[in-house]
Amino acid sequence: MKEKLSKYVELTKPKVTLLNLLVGITCFALAAFPSIDWVKLAVFSLAGYFAAGGCGVLNSVCDYDLDKAMPRTSKRAIPAGYISRIKALFFGSALTALGLEISFFAFNVFTAAMMAFGVVFYLAVYTVWLKRVSSWNVVIGGAAGCFAALSGWTAATNTLSVLPLLISAVGFLWTPGHLWALAIKKVKEYRKAGIPMLPVTKGLKRAAQATLLFNFGAVALSLLLPLLGLAGILYSVVALSAGGWFLLESKRLMVFPSEALGFRVFVASMPYLACLMAGLIIDKVFVHP
Repeated sequence: MKEKLSKYVELTKPKVTLLNLLVGITCFALAAFPSIDWVKLAVFSLAGYFAAGGCGVLNSVCDYDLDKAMPRTSKRAIPAGYISRIKALFFGSALTALGLEISFFAFNVFTAAMMAFGVVFYLAVYTVWLKRVSSWNVVIGGAAGCFAALSGWTAATNTLSVLPLLISAVGFLWTPGHLWALAIKKVKEYRKAGIPMLPVTKGLKRAAQATLLFNFGAVALSLLLPLLGLAGILYSVVALSAGGWFLLESKRLMVFPSEALGFRVFVASMPYLACLMAGLIIDKVFVHP
C-alpha cells in the first residue's frame, strides 16, 4: 500500500511541481507582506500543488508511449505497469479539478483563471500539440510556467502588477534552457523516441547556443528588478552570484557542446531559480521590509 501510494505521488512529478509552487509562493508572500495570511498561503500551496501535480499526472498519461521508449522515463509508474493509464487519468483529472476549485472558492476568479491558463498551456499547447511536432515546443509551451507567479500574486491581492509579470517573464526565459540542457544530455533517447527537441533537430552546438541565449536573457531580466526598485541589495547579490555561476556553466556548454556539460547546466538551472525566489523573499522580509 505504501509503495503504491508513493507511485501516485511520483506521478505528480514532485521536483518540478515544488519548484513551480515555490515561484507562486514567492509572489504570494511578496504581494501580501507584511500582512501574510499563513492559512491562506497554506491553502494556496495546496491548490497550487494539486493543479500543477495533476498536470504532471495527465502529462504522463498522454506521454505514455514516449516514456516507454526512453530509458530515462521507462521506469515511471505508468510505463512500468505500476498504475494503469485509466487510473492515472482519473487521479490527474481529480487533482487538477480540485486545485482549480480550491483556487476559485478560497481566493477569486482571477486566481482560478491564472491556474486554468497554466493547465491549458501545459496540457493542450505543450503536451498534446507542440511536444511531438516542433523543436520550439518548450519555448511556446514554456509559457505554462508563467502562470505560477501570476496566480500567487492574484491569490493575495486579486490584482496584477509589474513585479509578478517580470518574475513570470524570468521563468518563461528560464524554461527552454532548462529543458534543452536535459535534452542535450539525453539527445539519443529523444531521437529514438522521435521527439523533435532542439538538440535532435539542430544538433548539440545550435542547441547549446540557444540555451546560453535564453539563460542570458533570464539572468539579465532578473537583474532588472533591483534597477526598477522592485528588489534590494541582498537579492542583487544573490541574482548576480547565482546568475554568474549559471551563465558560466552555460557558456562552457556552448564552447564545448557535450552531453555531460548539458547535464551540468540542467542541474544548475533548478537551484538557480530557487535561489532567485529565496533571495526575493529574504530580501523583502528581513532586509527591506
